[in-house]
Order: sequence, then C-alpha cells, then structure tokens
Amino acid sequence: MIRKYTHLLTAAVLLLVLTGCGRTVEEQTDEAMQSARDAFEMNRKQPTEAIDGVEFYKPIGWTADVMKAERTMELSKGTQTYTAQFDPNAKQDSQVYYELLMADSSKKYIQLQTFSDAGVFGFAAISAHGDSSVEVVTGSGPVQVTAIVQKEDLVTAIERMMEIASSVQIDS
Repeated sequence: MIRKYTHLLTAAVLLLVLTGCGRTVEEQTDEAMQSARDAFEMNRKQPTEAIDGVEFYKPIGWTADVMKAERTMELSKGTQTYTAQFDPNAKQDSQVYYELLMADSSKKYIQLQTFSDAGVFGFAAISAHGDSSVEVVTGSGPVQVTAIVQKEDLVTAIERMMEIASSVQIDS
C-alpha cells in the first residue's frame, strides 16, 4: 500500500517539475515584467551601500564596484554581473536611458514596458541573446541596469535589477 502511494507521489512530483520546465519564453517574460513593475512600484529598497558618493541597494552576497568618473557601477555574484550606468545630473522623471534604448534599432525586444510612480519614470526591456539567455535592461530615472541572464533566472534577475535601479541615490 505504501509503495503504491510512493509511486503516485513520485509521478505527481515529476509531472509538476516537467510542467514547470515547459514554460514558454512569453510566459516567463510576462511574469518577469510583473516582477519588475512590483519592484518599481511597491518594493523600493533603501540603499545599503555607499561608495564614492553613490548610495544603492546591494543584495546580500553580492560585491560592488563604483567608477564614479565613468558613471558606472558593477555588482556581481559568482558568474552573474549587473552593470549600472547613472547620470548624476538627471532627475527622477528622466527618460534619457529609455530614449537611448529605443534609438538602438539593432535590438528586437521580446517585451518592453514603461512605469511611472510618484513622478519617477521606469522601464524594463527583455531581448533575445542566444538560445538559453536573454538581455535584460531596467531603468529608473537617472539609472539603467543591464545584464545577460539565463532564461530560467529571468524573473529573479529582473526584480533584483529594478530594486537596484530604483534605490540609487547620487551625490552631485
């Protein structure tokens, strides 16, 4: 009797795992965009790190390097790296990085969305990058965060990237 239930339970778990692996890119990008929107509108992280006059949220376990003269910072953990560009003179409602993204006609976006909340402009874009990865770009006002991520990491990555982008505060 126990063996019978064990087989049924194993079959049910296997079915759930295989169903999860079969999600289409469109389903993943829809969920990713909702995560980006939620991070932008409801999940504003407070800066946890300050380097060279730039304050930002640094996820636990990640390392950060700020090159203020180049208006760039890199956050990394293991093989994953997020690159953030920032404009210390731009306002929270700035759309400069979004306009630059739209001007690049070489990219074909799987999905692109803009957000607005309390006078702050934000956006998220996902484009194909090989068979198993995508390029993700998030932005909030004067900050843009870019990374190449594995498709299975898309939802987590885009949420974390938006949390970083929306947390950046720059001393002029």
